Amino acid sequence: MHFLLTSVSGIGRMKCLTFFLFLCLLVAETPAATTEIHITRYANDRTTLLNETTVTYQWMMDNLPVMGDGVTHYYHQGPVFLDDPDEATEEMIRWNAAEDTNVREKDMGAVKGTAVKDLVNLVGGMEPGDTVTIKAVDGFSKTFGYRNVYLSPDRQGPMVITWYREDEGHVPDYSSGMRLIFFADASTNLWGIHAFGNWDWHESADPEYYYYYSQGSERYPTTTGLSVQMVSSIRINEGADTTLPVTTPSTPSIPLSVLTISSGIIGGLWFVLSKGDPK
Repeated sequence: MHFLLTSVSGIGRMKCLTFFLFLCLLVAETPAATTEIHITRYANDRTTLLNETTVTYQWMMDNLPVMGDGVTHYYHQGPVFLDDPDEATEEMIRWNAAEDTNVREKDMGAVKGTAVKDLVNLVGGMEPGDTVTIKAVDGFSKTFGYRNVYLSPDRQGPMVITWYREDEGHVPDYSSGMRLIFFADASTNLWGIHAFGNWDWHESADPEYYYYYSQGSERYPTTTGLSVQMVSSIRINEGADTTLPVTTPSTPSIPLSVLTISSGIIGGLWFVLSKGDPK
């Protein structure tokens, strides 16, 4: 660096220094792979914290079931850039039920990890109507429903936070980890690979959880966009129908003995008054 600055002068030296500082800033701001996850559960008011914990990938590896064998590769599906004059036909082409386009190019690697279900259970789990938001260290996040965590069909597979990739090792060497990957089965594509296709997600999730890659006014379904990288937190939000515990005051009751005595006094008073003044 000293040689570089002494070999130029004036404006040239200033440009070199500015470029060097820019590179340093760029490196400093690049998110790094995560090695722990903060898990929280909130009430339906979105502010009342019900439970929380933080776990490292080492703790997950040692204390929870390990998903994946580090040999089997898992794939997601990218956008299918095809068009058709008929909008309904175009939409179906892009969902690509045949799962034969832009799949093998989206190899997520031979990975190992921990099921999202096992992680959310650490803070009380989910109930039907609850949602879970999986968030990256840079703020990017995706939200999913109860059934995708607990009742996932084989074509979707379990949702897994991966902390190991065969060709990179464990995080932080696994540069995009910890990463959300869907461990789909091998039943819905031509090659018999474990691919989580666009149509798999269409058939497994409610429409509010679909993900689209956008180019101008055009939208293309894709499952690669669901694969949150460098996951740092998992947040459960209770469903709108879930209510916080409320203590309802009971209606005070009057003992029977008090009612009996009161009735006797009133009856006696009525008898005396009905006689009038003594003569």
